[in-house]
Amino acid sequence: MNRIDRLTAIIIFLEGRKYVPINKIAERYGISERTAYRDLKALEEAGVPIGIETGKGYYILRGYHLPPVMFSKSEAMSLLAAERLMQRWSNSELGQAYHSALDKIRSTLPPDDKDYFEAMDHHVGNLYPEPASAAFSDNQIFSFLQNAIFKNELIDIQYQRPYGEETNSRKVEPLGLLVMGRNWYLAGWCRLRKDYRMFRLDRFESYKLCGEKIPQPAERTLKEFYERNLHREKEFKEITVWFDKEVARYVGDQKYWHGWAWEKVTDNGVEMTFLTPSIEYTARWLLTWGTSIRIIKPDSFKQHMKKLVQELDCYYS
Repeated sequence: MNRIDRLTAIIIFLEGRKYVPINKIAERYGISERTAYRDLKALEEAGVPIGIETGKGYYILRGYHLPPVMFSKSEAMSLLAAERLMQRWSNSELGQAYHSALDKIRSTLPPDDKDYFEAMDHHVGNLYPEPASAAFSDNQIFSFLQNAIFKNELIDIQYQRPYGEETNSRKVEPLGLLVMGRNWYLAGWCRLRKDYRMFRLDRFESYKLCGEKIPQPAERTLKEFYERNLHREKEFKEITVWFDKEVARYVGDQKYWHGWAWEKVTDNGVEMTFLTPSIEYTARWLLTWGTSIRIIKPDSFKQHMKKLVQELDCYYS
């Protein structure tokens, strides 16, 4: 990216945010903080009204706007690819809003780029486009949760527990919306469990505001939620498993659900390394692959697998 393009991009970046620290600008454009300072000074000298709030970062004064922004062909194509990923939630408010936004973007493209976009629309797909197995109880759930997070309001949810009909009431301090695998989750502080928890949105039976504001600054934050999870990752067990090449390709997305970290292709198979928080859970999954796998390490995991096989043999005998 040349400097002119970068200066324009910095204006757009600042316009879309309330405050931006200098390190975020440097990180965004792969430049040093010193270069970022020089770029901001150049913009100020060119008449762009840039301000700074101590402890928060830089901002552009309200009322200043660049002329309408045009999307490049590659930018529009990246959004088309993202639209395919959104197909699973196409029946939700979030999915419908994305489709509407993409239509508006398509309308701004130059004629030649529109032809290119139209052609590629028929050549970019999603192998698993089916909608979520359980529809959201209300497709307004995204806007409800977004508003609750923005306004720092406590919510009351009726939540269905997995593998059963039982539901329970939880009062939750909402922190953020996260996507994992093929499902959306609410990350929050559960007052019942007195701990951070994740709640799958398609298991919400009902939800409402409690009429209680969460004191600010909040004691619990999404940043702390992430740090707790990173700390738990340090407690993960590392195991390495060899898969026969004939079955390795059928593992698919399942490996990600069990903490896949990396893999190495060998002459007759694939060695996959997993970081798993649950030896028991991963071991029972690996049993389904029978003699098409081999435990490489650790030895303690081999012994655990052997114990499970002996239990099955005793049961069926």
